[in-house]
Amino acid sequence: MPSQSGLTDFEQLYIQVQRSVSAKWHKRLDPLVSASQAMLLRMLDKNGPQKASALAELLQITPGAVTSLSDKLIACGYASRSRVSHDRRVVYLEITEKGKAILQQYRVELKKTIGDLFAGLSEEDLQHLNRIYRQVLLNIEQRREENHA
Repeated sequence: MPSQSGLTDFEQLYIQVQRSVSAKWHKRLDPLVSASQAMLLRMLDKNGPQKASALAELLQITPGAVTSLSDKLIACGYASRSRVSHDRRVVYLEITEKGKAILQQYRVELKKTIGDLFAGLSEEDLQHLNRIYRQVLLNIEQRREENHA
């Protein structure tokens, strides 16, 4: 377990980094699509047409949030809704060709942004960051499971 003073120092650095990363992220990526919209498009691109409930579970958001995001994507022509012929109540969301194109632009800009943010780090530093982030995500998941138990 890290020392309290070590965590206090890290807390200040984390807040500074988080704010700076967030500002750069929004400036460069939001003109394309929001991070949440991009995440939804990635899921549709990877998994094909999906029901809102399945997307909500995958993205760990509410079905209402999926509806809100998908309405915006549909308005831009990046996604479309389709109904199943044998049960008109079942609605699937799918990515359009225009959605695939904007997602590709997003991926290119994301790579540039990440490259800029982590320029100057060695391969060893990146390996340490990957290990650290995996552990932090594991901690988050464990807390989530404890809270739902």
